[in-house]
Formats: sequence, C-alpha cells, structure tokens
Amino acid sequence: MAVSLAAATPLSAGPVHRPHALHAADRIWPQSNCYVDLWIELLNVWGLQPEAALPFTVTLDFEGDQFTFFKPPSADLEYLYGTVVQELALYDELERHVALQAARGRVVLLEVDSFFLPDTRSTSYRSEHTKTTIGVLALDSEDGRCRYLHNAGCYDLDGSDFFSLFRMPRENGLPLLPYAEMVKRPLVALDPEGLAEASLTLLRQHLRRRPASNPLTAFRDAFAAQLDRLLSAGMGDFHRYAFNTFRQIGSNFELLGSYADWLEGEGAFGLDALRAGCTDLAQAAKALQFRTARLVSRQRHAECGDSFDALERAYDAVMHALTARLG
Repeated sequence: MAVSLAAATPLSAGPVHRPHALHAADRIWPQSNCYVDLWIELLNVWGLQPEAALPFTVTLDFEGDQFTFFKPPSADLEYLYGTVVQELALYDELERHVALQAARGRVVLLEVDSFFLPDTRSTSYRSEHTKTTIGVLALDSEDGRCRYLHNAGCYDLDGSDFFSLFRMPRENGLPLLPYAEMVKRPLVALDPEGLAEASLTLLRQHLRRRPASNPLTAFRDAFAAQLDRLLSAGMGDFHRYAFNTFRQIGSNFELLGSYADWLEGEGAFGLDALRAGCTDLAQAAKALQFRTARLVSRQRHAECGDSFDALERAYDAVMHALTARLG
C-alpha cells in the first residue's frame, strides 16, 4: 500500500524542498531545536509564514540545569494557521498508524532515534543514539520508504533504516513505542492582512509570561558548578550541554530578532533596539559556547564574567525594548 499526502504523486517524485530563510546557512544559529525547526519547515511546505508563530520566544527561561526547550504552543498554531495538534495513541504496529494518518492527509510528528536518520550523517547517524522529532509527510509500505522533515530539510528514508524505525521486531508483544502527534488542518489559516495583528496579540500575551528576573543571571550563578562537571566529564558531555544551554539561548533570540524583521516588513515600527539586542544575545551565546569548549578541551576553569555581562545586558535591552514598544 502506497500512501502520501497527494495520492496521485509517487513518493519518489516530490518537489524539491527549499529550506526557509530562517534556516539560512549564514545565520549565527542556522538551527535551533528539532521541534521548532520542524514547524518552521512544515509551515514553509504549506506556503505559510512561520515568523508569525515566534512570539513565544520571549518566554525562554533557565530551568536550573538547562534552558527551556522552546516550542510553539499548539494553541498559537491553531489560532494563526488553523492547525490542530493532538497526541497520536500508538496501540498497534507503528507503520500501520503512520501510514493510515498519512493517507488521511495528516502529518505525523514522531520521536525517533537519529541513529537511523541518514540526514544526520555528519553527527549521529549509525554512531550515537539520540532522540529527535521528525514530521512524516508520506509513507510507502510496499517499497519500505518514508519522506520526512527534519531540522532544515526534507529527506527520504528506506532500507534498513526504514525497517529499524517502523518495523521493530516483536518480542513479548509490541516494542516500546515512541511518542507521536498528528497534525490536522480542519480550520482556515488567517489571511495575510490579519496575521501580523494576531501575532502581535500573541506577543503581548507571551510577554506577560516572561521570566520574573533575568534568566542569564540565574545561568551565571549555576555556571561554575556546571563547568566543574564538564571538566571532569570531557568533550562528549560538552556537546549535549551546549545544545541545551548556549544553542537554546542563541537560536531562540536570533529567531526573536527575525520576528522583529518580519513585523517591520508587515508595517510595524520602532523595533531597531529589539533587533540589535537579539543579535547581541545570539552572538554572545555563540562566543561563550566557543570559550567554554576551549576551557573543557584544555581542562581549565574560568569565571567568564565578561561573557555573562554581555549576555545579561543584551537580555535586559531586549526586554526593555519589548515593554517600551508594547507597554
């Protein structure tokens, strides 16, 4: 049984996917996290503007051991684009569930092991087991192939990789099944004229949910102890740590700066200070990541006070610009 979003289009003949500008190679942080990146490209595939969904980035907080794994709230996605995200209960064979939903025109968001994703060839493919989320656009059970969105691109999966993800062997019943969501589009997306105003409404709502105090200060207070652990653990742990700290900070605020650019293109004004602060935050996070990597590789400890000064100042500037503009 071959199933895809468009039954008349074979899986092998899909259009060339062009990553959205939010994933341009010249950005400070070309990727953020798997869930946000997936939604950027899924909205891009549908011809919608993903920038409108970025107001939630103002709520990023330090959670004690990591920064928020930031995601677009499903309520925002429904309000702006008419999409409904629901958990997909998996009680039968995984392939059967995904094929059925794809045949009904739904996109299945699936947590999988990147060990079996060929697009991660330069990082974890066949070398490291890490959890990530893909968006299944089409699945062909006859040929054992799947088309999926992941990070900034669209890819095909087949052969032993398809078997490992979708046809896990039964031992004492079904294997432990992954978490899955299905995306439906029962409602009409807002028209371009109303999209910016609706997005600004969300921005005002999320701004009220921002951290009560500067999260970069809280990160600074925890950093010395975290660095001690990294020095004892080595570079293998550093990469996981950096993803959940520096990358979440930098990519989050670079996206917020891109949101300001989009608002200006939609007719908003007075956003120069916001854009500048976001750029400073993104660059300062990247600089501290490189600095920390050098410390870990050389087994040296340092306070990095000037780096945290830059991060804290930039965050304060961003929040001041937002509250001054929106009240």
